[in-house]
Amino acid sequence: MKKMEPSVSELLKQKNYKEAELAAKERIRANSLEAQNWVFLGEALMHQGYGSAATKAFYRAWLLDPEATWVVPVIDALKEIPAGDERVDIEGLLHVRKVTVSAGIITYNMESTIERCLDSLQGAVDEIILIDCSTDRTAEIASQYPNVTIVPFVWVDDFAAARNEGLRHMNSDWVFWMDADEHLVKEDVKAIREAAGLYHKTAIPAILCLWQINSIQNHIKHNFSQARLFPLGKGLKYWGRVHEQVGTQSGVYNLEAQRFKVKIRVLHDGYEPSVMKNKQKIERNLKLLYRMVQEEPDNPAAWFYLGRDLLGAGKELEAIEALLEAERRALSQPLFGRLLDVYKYLMEISYHRKEWEHALMYGAKALSHHPDFPDAHYMIAQIRMKQADQLYTEAEAGMRRAREAFHSFRHMVSPEHEIGEWKVDLALAEIAQRAGKPSTAKAIYKQTLKQHPRTAGLISKKLAAIDTERKRLNQQSE
Repeated sequence: MKKMEPSVSELLKQKNYKEAELAAKERIRANSLEAQNWVFLGEALMHQGYGSAATKAFYRAWLLDPEATWVVPVIDALKEIPAGDERVDIEGLLHVRKVTVSAGIITYNMESTIERCLDSLQGAVDEIILIDCSTDRTAEIASQYPNVTIVPFVWVDDFAAARNEGLRHMNSDWVFWMDADEHLVKEDVKAIREAAGLYHKTAIPAILCLWQINSIQNHIKHNFSQARLFPLGKGLKYWGRVHEQVGTQSGVYNLEAQRFKVKIRVLHDGYEPSVMKNKQKIERNLKLLYRMVQEEPDNPAAWFYLGRDLLGAGKELEAIEALLEAERRALSQPLFGRLLDVYKYLMEISYHRKEWEHALMYGAKALSHHPDFPDAHYMIAQIRMKQADQLYTEAEAGMRRAREAFHSFRHMVSPEHEIGEWKVDLALAEIAQRAGKPSTAKAIYKQTLKQHPRTAGLISKKLAAIDTERKRLNQQSE
C-alpha cells in the first residue's frame, strides 16, 4: 500500500519549509486560482527568508481572496523578513497572461466627480467608454482625456440597456465597469489587468466582483458583491432596468458563468444621504423597480431590490411584503444568490420592531441556507441578549412580588419565611451580578449580610466570586 504524502499544512507544522514550498508550487501548477495554495507558498518562502518572493505570493492570495482575515498580521510579520535572493521560479508562477481591458462608465450630470474617476483609471485600462446622458459639463471634462471615447445615449429608464450599448463600442478582451462617483484605489491600478489575465482562460466565463468601499456618514461599509469585470465576446450582457446584473444570453439564473471576488478596491461616496437626496436616487430606483416587478414578476432579484429600496425610503410595511415575495419567488430560482440578503433584512426589520420570534425564525432560515453566515449568528446572539435582559427584568419583578406577597398571602399552607427575610435579596443580588452590575450586587450582598449574619458563609463566597471576576477583567484590560 502506497504511503500517503504529508499535506502542505502538515509540512509547515513540521517546519519542513523547503518540502512545503515544493508541494505548494505543485498545487499552484494544478490550480493557480486557489488562494490557499498561494498562502501556503508565501508561508514556506517567508520561513526560508525569501521576504520579497513571499510578499508577492501573499499578495496574489489576497487578490484571489479579498476577504482574507490573515492579511494584516502577515503583512506586519513580513516587515521583519529580509528580502532574500531573487526567485525566478516564483516569478514564473506569478506570470499572468496579458489582456486588454476597456473601462465602462455611465454618466448623467457627474461633472463634480468624473475627473476624479477618470484620473484613477489612468494606467489601469486600455480605453474608457463613457455612455453619457448628461446635460452638464461631464462630456466636456471627459473629452480632455485621450483614452476616453464618449458615446451619447438617450436615457430610456433602463441601466442594462445603457451598459449593453456601451459593450458594443468596446474593443478589448475584458470590460471593467465603474460608476462616476467611484474612484480606483491607487495601489490596485495593476490589479485589474492581473485579475483579468488570471481568469481569462477559465472553462466557462468568469464574472469578477470588486471590493467597493462605501463611505456613509463617516462610516465605512464594504461590499464584495458588485460584478464589474468580465470578458467580452463570451455572450455576457446586462439584465434589469436598475440594480442590473450580468448574465448570459439566456439570463442570470444559470450555470453558464461563474462569479469570483477579487481585490480590486474602489472608493464610493454616492450613498451619502445628501447625494442620494440631491440625485433623487431612491425615487428613481423605486420607479424602475415597480416596472421591473410588473415586467418580471417571477424574478426574485426584482422583488429583493424593491424591498431593500422601499426600506431605504422608510416604507417598512411595503418593504416586508416585497422581501417576503422575493423569498417566495426564490423557491423556483435556486441559483438566486441574494437569499441571505433577504433574510438579513427581514431579521433586522423584525429586530427593530422587537418581534424577537420572527427575527429568530429568519435567522434560522438564513443559517439553514448557509450555516456560516456571520450576520445571522450575530443577530441571533443580539436577540438572545435582549431576551435575557427581558427575563432578568421579569425575574427581578417576580422576586419583589414574592416578598410583597407576604403582606397579603393568607392560607393553610405556610410560606417559606426565609424568602421574605433574605432569599429574595440574595436572588436580586445574583440577578444584578448576572446582568453585569457587580457594584449593585455587592451592595445588596453587604446589606443582606448586615441584616442577616447567618448568611455569612453563602455571601462570602458570592463576594469573593465578584472580586475574582473583577481582577480577571482588570488583567485583561491591561
